[in-house]
Amino acid sequence: MKKEGKIIVIADSFKGSLSSSEVAEAVKNALSEKDAKLEVLTYDISDGGEGFAEIVTKARGGKMVEIEARDALKRPIKTRYGVADDFAVMDVASVVGLTKLTPMEQNPWAATSYGVGEMIHHILRKGIRKTIIGLGGSATNDCGRGMLEALVGQKRIYDCMLEGPYGIRKSKNELVEALHEVAGLDDCEFIIASDVNNPLCGPNGATHVFAAQKGASPAILPRLEQRNRKFGLFLEEQTGRKIIDQPGAGAAGGIGAALMTMKHWKMQRGIDILIDLYDLRPIMKSASLIITGEGCIDRQTLCGKVPYSIGLMAKEMGVPCIALCGRMNDNIDTAEVPWTKIIQVSPPDQSLSESMRPDVARENIRKAISSASL
Repeated sequence: MKKEGKIIVIADSFKGSLSSSEVAEAVKNALSEKDAKLEVLTYDISDGGEGFAEIVTKARGGKMVEIEARDALKRPIKTRYGVADDFAVMDVASVVGLTKLTPMEQNPWAATSYGVGEMIHHILRKGIRKTIIGLGGSATNDCGRGMLEALVGQKRIYDCMLEGPYGIRKSKNELVEALHEVAGLDDCEFIIASDVNNPLCGPNGATHVFAAQKGASPAILPRLEQRNRKFGLFLEEQTGRKIIDQPGAGAAGGIGAALMTMKHWKMQRGIDILIDLYDLRPIMKSASLIITGEGCIDRQTLCGKVPYSIGLMAKEMGVPCIALCGRMNDNIDTAEVPWTKIIQVSPPDQSLSESMRPDVARENIRKAISSASL
């Protein structure tokens, strides 16, 4: 690390343990303890997963709105979305997030995105016609069917899918007509914020890449894949659009695919939204060191998640970049990574449950920074 210049901390959350802001604070405190003269700047960041709505809202000087909606098991919970300037910002993790369920409750066959549709309804009723939706951290794998049921009614979706004689549906655009009837929906622009480019189905799709970490057993994966393909084909038939193979359709268990049925939508990486809001590029370029990270660095990290994206940017700028993590998967090929160094902050003999305790995670970060050669 060069002696002159500032250190920039841009780390994602350590999921289930510390938020992005808390990770950054822990790193900054550890650096100050190491050398009080260091200039350290911190930025909250998210790729569209947990905390995304709050981070974007804070960056734009907006306010959070509390509502009641259903979690992934359709239980009523209190959740929030943000309003800033002329737009709303929400993240699916705040309502149907995996961290809102216990390990015993995680069941992607039963989990529903219904609460996401409820939140969209609430935003539309406030007269807001531009919504950024962060996709990431969901407990669902329902291809967004629950979200659409909340918008147009469960029976309406069921009726739309009914087939008559010879497998012919009574209408090939009934879903579009149903969505058109939702007040304000046709006038709303949806910006789908996601770090995931996966299609809906196939070996790189929602089921085969993400369902296992949501509690799916190997035995149920074929059924989940079949269900998503069937609903994906239905969405394509109803809208006349190619959806199943669209990059990002598999985000949040297929909620990305369901959002592609809206009249006005576009995909944008969540991290790019925040980098533009903070105008981070010139700040990063002037740094002597960048520190990023997330709870677990594994092969999914290399698919465009926050630490990887920050690492690539730093590498292109010629700025050293260190990645911190609670755990690192042994399958990572260090030749593929953009970081100067990876530091696993949790001791190898420490249990996962112990290392995820917030006080323990903070202390692990402090000790790792203290002993590291930066």
